[in-house]
Amino acid sequence: MAKFKVLVTDHISPDGIDILRAEGDIQVDIMAGIKNAELKKIIGEYDAIITRSGTTVDADLIENPGKLKIIGRAGVGLDNVDIEAASMKGIIVMNAPTGNTLAACELTMGMMLSVVRKIPTANQITKSGEWDRKRFMGMQLYKKTLAIIGLGRIGGNVAKRCKAFEMKVIAFDPYIKQTKADALGVELCETLEQAISQADVITFHTPLTEETRNLITSKEIAKMKDGVVIINCARGGIVNELDLVEACKSGKVLAAGLDVFVTEPPVNHPFFEVDNIYVTPHIGANTHEGQYGVAVIIAEQVKNALHGRSYRNAVNIPFMKSQLPEEMQKYFELMESMGHLAAQVVKGRPESIEFTMVGPKFEEDFGERTFDTPFNFQPFTIAGLKGFMEVAVKENVSFINAPYVAKERSIDILETKTHSYGKFNDLVVIKVKTDKEEKTLGGTVFNDGVGRILTYDNYYLDLIGEGTYLYFKNMDRPGMIGKLGTILGNNNINIADFELSREAEGTAVGFVRVDNKISADVVKEILALDGMMEVKAVTL
Repeated sequence: MAKFKVLVTDHISPDGIDILRAEGDIQVDIMAGIKNAELKKIIGEYDAIITRSGTTVDADLIENPGKLKIIGRAGVGLDNVDIEAASMKGIIVMNAPTGNTLAACELTMGMMLSVVRKIPTANQITKSGEWDRKRFMGMQLYKKTLAIIGLGRIGGNVAKRCKAFEMKVIAFDPYIKQTKADALGVELCETLEQAISQADVITFHTPLTEETRNLITSKEIAKMKDGVVIINCARGGIVNELDLVEACKSGKVLAAGLDVFVTEPPVNHPFFEVDNIYVTPHIGANTHEGQYGVAVIIAEQVKNALHGRSYRNAVNIPFMKSQLPEEMQKYFELMESMGHLAAQVVKGRPESIEFTMVGPKFEEDFGERTFDTPFNFQPFTIAGLKGFMEVAVKENVSFINAPYVAKERSIDILETKTHSYGKFNDLVVIKVKTDKEEKTLGGTVFNDGVGRILTYDNYYLDLIGEGTYLYFKNMDRPGMIGKLGTILGNNNINIADFELSREAEGTAVGFVRVDNKISADVVKEILALDGMMEVKAVTL
């Protein structure tokens, strides 16, 4: 009798199935297309399920997970998996982020060429018996400027191929180091507007997050060149669909190519009535090689996880915290909060992040691993890195994959231990270096079990590592705090705590913990005060 049972709920390459069945103690059942109502009745009988995009693994489906331990996504996107719900049930969620990179890249290239040369329409018209060559006057890519929004794995591969077309390639990605762009021969832009305003062709390769949803609306389209070409093979919703329709109808946008939609499949969509919008049914990963790649990767991971062997690409389980002594768990939590804060206050593109553990508490090696990783980091480093990267990147960053997310963005990670740091004997420190500045944060856990941030660059503080804060830096002069407090009061924002620190150079920094959300308008009003240098709303 099989020791483990795996259910495959979508079509994947048979090569992945063969890998699982070759183990001998794994029973694989294939129920492609099974509806959630039926799946919910049997899901608890399985140790793992493997899906693609056809199965929505939501909180209701795994409400009673039984012996389910693993959810494997044969692909990159996890939009159809409720990661938080799975984590709450102790279920590992894993994906295959590299298996179909080239498939998605090549669809982007195919879409780009199809759009600028009107290939789909030309094919359709010619097969209907017409011969109208003048109708299909196109545009060359040669010497045109391409803007890539999101220079990750797929965006980087698109850049390489478009360089071969002798295009000028620029990119906007605030989390990519200059050295990676230089290696690709790509010019990095400081702002989205800078990139889209000079581009002849724009292609998107970002995840769909709150930051990227409706990234492009009529406002951004108005700043583009007349006759721009827009390609989106990433995620529906990055480009506002109705605004794009109007821009294509007016001629502001010469043509658009889309593989993704807000609602899939789209029904009676306005896109269908616009001749210069070319669409495909979310086929970015649909190549034999791509499907082979994701099936093999996910099957290997599921197989190894079931047998207690090393695996990669799990995106949710905090794998180390529970193994730490209670006191050290507090340092783990503190380091994560410090990572959150560092990502929110630092300016520029991250180049390196250094984590320092100070004092005898950290002499023991807490860095034992239960999965395959080239990173022999302490859990406190992983916690701080995860905290930083999930704020900076806003995509599925976990304690497990945080080092890989940083590596992909060419961010150097350093880890050190020392016996003392200034006047402190027990401390955890994060130093972030960007292309614009350095920021250093230090914190410790006191006897009451509360983690506190004690240093911010050259300033001394006593800051609890949780809550909503208004951070500010100002010239140290009378009346500044009163004016700031008045603005908060006028906006019905209640102050819960206040930390202020000064230094000899005549500047001060403050962290005001508040009970309410701080709007962008309030931040703008405070920043306008004479002598105010920096203001940000931060959440820990």
